[in-house]
Amino acid sequence: KGWADAIFKLHQGRLNVNGSFITEVHLVAREQLRVPGRQQTVKGWAYASYWAADLYENYHGQKVINGSCGGRYFKLGRGGTKVCGGLAVSVRMASAIFSRGNWTFTVHGNRVYDRVSGPTHRLDVSNHGSGDAAARSLPHGLVGQSFASPASRSGRVDDYPLAGTFTTSAMAEGAIDGKAEHYQVPSRYATQFAFSRFNAPAASVPIGHSGIQTSSSPPDLSGNAPHPSRPATGFQSDPAPLEAGAFEVATELPNAD
Repeated sequence: KGWADAIFKLHQGRLNVNGSFITEVHLVAREQLRVPGRQQTVKGWAYASYWAADLYENYHGQKVINGSCGGRYFKLGRGGTKVCGGLAVSVRMASAIFSRGNWTFTVHGNRVYDRVSGPTHRLDVSNHGSGDAAARSLPHGLVGQSFASPASRSGRVDDYPLAGTFTTSAMAEGAIDGKAEHYQVPSRYATQFAFSRFNAPAASVPIGHSGIQTSSSPPDLSGNAPHPSRPATGFQSDPAPLEAGAFEVATELPNAD
């Protein structure tokens, strides 16, 4: 799973919070890749993962990102760069920047301040779309749908007391289409969930709030990204179904086709 439970303090230590933080970010993109030694390209897959567990105390690591480009494994640390088709990845200290077309995804590694238990580091994620990126892609996902909505979205948030013990429970109800469980994916590089647009064509008419309805029938997984074979020095763990109730950040890169 891409998150971990944590207990931390707020308000100068007067409040104990039972919450969670994002600890893994996984990205998949379908790319046109050049065939070595030939003047031609073929369709292939790009995968990249950022692991908060690999950050050092001083916010950088030797291999915080690993992945593959057309089946060729790579890993990146501070100052590292990688270009795979139209996807560019760079690492600056604890920040990883993923760029593709008019979309930029920034993942920043940070400490869990006033930690009591749980992970020592967390990942903060931000997205930016320029030009007509949002209008053409109409992205979805927990974060992506905000780019495709013509109106602002406000959902349920937790109201933290000043002292005592508090357990977070808000899941952005009212701001997201459907429910949080509709965004569950079975593995770190899966692209299909209830509102997935990974295989959808480009569009030009923004959707409204709740403009895409959840289907009661199983999704078509025929275009789902295959998981790459694990290299001998590859990914931290073999892919496995998420635990019940867990979900990864389902924010998608637009279709490369």
